[in-house]
Formats: sequence, C-alpha cells, structure tokens
Amino acid sequence: MSFLTAKSFVYNGKNSDDYNLIIAWINSSDINISENGLNMSLEKTNNKLNNTSNTYGVQSENIVIYFSIVKKDYTEITRLESIQINEWLSSSSTFKILAFNDDDSYPLHYYAVCTQIEDVIVGGKLFGKELKFETNSPFAFSKKVEKKYDIVSSHVFYINNTSNVNNNIIYPKIILETASPTIVIENTLDKKSVTISTNDIPFESNGSKYINMNSYNMSVTDKNDRLIPAYKLGWNNTYKSYISATNNYISTIYWVRFIKGLNQLKITGSCKIIIEYEFPRKAGCL
Repeated sequence: MSFLTAKSFVYNGKNSDDYNLIIAWINSSDINISENGLNMSLEKTNNKLNNTSNTYGVQSENIVIYFSIVKKDYTEITRLESIQINEWLSSSSTFKILAFNDDDSYPLHYYAVCTQIEDVIVGGKLFGKELKFETNSPFAFSKKVEKKYDIVSSHVFYINNTSNVNNNIIYPKIILETASPTIVIENTLDKKSVTISTNDIPFESNGSKYINMNSYNMSVTDKNDRLIPAYKLGWNNTYKSYISATNNYISTIYWVRFIKGLNQLKITGSCKIIIEYEFPRKAGCL
C-alpha cells in the first residue's frame, strides 16, 4: 500500500478516518522517500598495508516515511482534536503496523513508530501535522498468512518461501492446542525437526494444552503469554528429535523456519495448529 496515492492510513489498529483526517502534501519537504530501504552501504575498513579496503558485506537502511495530515474539510484542528491525534500517534514506543488505504490489488504494510509530530500553523491556526514514521526494516510486508490444520495423527503440507530478504529465511509463529504427550514438527527441506513434550504443561479449561512458539524471538509462551520454561517442553540434557528426511536425530533445539523454496512441513501428533507468517517485499515506500 502506498502513501503516495492513499487518502487515509491505519496505524496501531486505528484508522485516520476515525479522526476525520486525510493525507496531504503541505510543502515539498513532505515528499522524502530517500530512505526507502533500497539504499545500501558497504561495511568496510581500510587496509593500511596495501591501500585496499576490506569489505565485510552491505547494510540496508530502514525505511523512513514522511507525510502530513489535515482535516477532511480543511478546517482548523481544535485543541481537543490535536490532543486526541497526538495521543493516537504517540501511543506506542514499539513498532506497530502502518498501512495505507490506496486500494492497490497487492496490499503491503510496514512496522513503524511515529517519531516526529510537528504542528503546521497557518494564519495563527493549527491547520495540519507533519509526521515522520521510522520502520524496523528495509522491507515492506505482504499480507499476513494464517494456515490452520486439525491433525488427527500426522499431516504433511507445503509452504513456498518467496520472500525478498537477503538470507531468504522466514521465522513463523506456531500455535498448538493438543492433548498429545508429544508433538514433532519437521521441515524436510531444512532437514531439521523439533520435538515438544507436553507432559509438564497444564490443561486449559477446554481440555487442551496451549503452546505458542515464536521462532523469531526464540520463545515459547502459554495462553496468558507467560514464558514456558525449556524443561517443561522436554528440552533438557537428554533431548533429541528425529528427522525422517535423514533418518537421524539432532540434540539441538530447532526453531522452525522456512528457507528459500518449497518447504515441506510434517507434523506428527494429534493437535490443532495455526502457523502465522508474512513475507518481506523489497518495494521501497510503495
């Protein structure tokens, strides 16, 4: 979704329409897309012996988006309205979804924090606000995908990783509801698996045990978002997990990931499983 053609936007779960606001271009400094995630800088040091540079790779700049907002009828923003707008835009110190309502057939969103709000005064009246959003990535993201399966004993399904990230690795969130003593999640393309023991995890009121595995943050939590200790998952000194793709075992914890290509996931154990992921798109500020 592009802020260049959009009239409204969504940030931290709220729509600018709720505040009677539209996106506007008040002056030329608003249109600043130089930090669009497409600029890369070399990481290097000078070699004093032969006058050449040692290059260690490249680093991409995170996307920064500037635009302004005014009321839909272009009237003065009152003091109370200004307070409400500022409260909304500064409500989070962590990165939240920023999306633009431009009716594009290929929607994108960003994860951003509003780091600057400047009042625009015209004729002694508050006419608009100039905004600056800084993202946590050089990428936009496609719509979040959520796959749900109700597995009786075992199931195999496929996820095609078409991301644009440099290492082409995506780390999903996996939510399990199960009464089985053991669940095994294997990625045959990656030739790795993780085994989760549920014996020490309490049942919820619905008769199932709830496990939320966040591979990106390398954390496992319960239904109340409390961390589950590793030993309660069977991750101890005797831990091992079977890999059918290699007919072998590993003794290290595998945080499920999708590598480039068609990933085949094999789930063993009766459970309800939800897998959430989203693919980065190197679209710049579009």
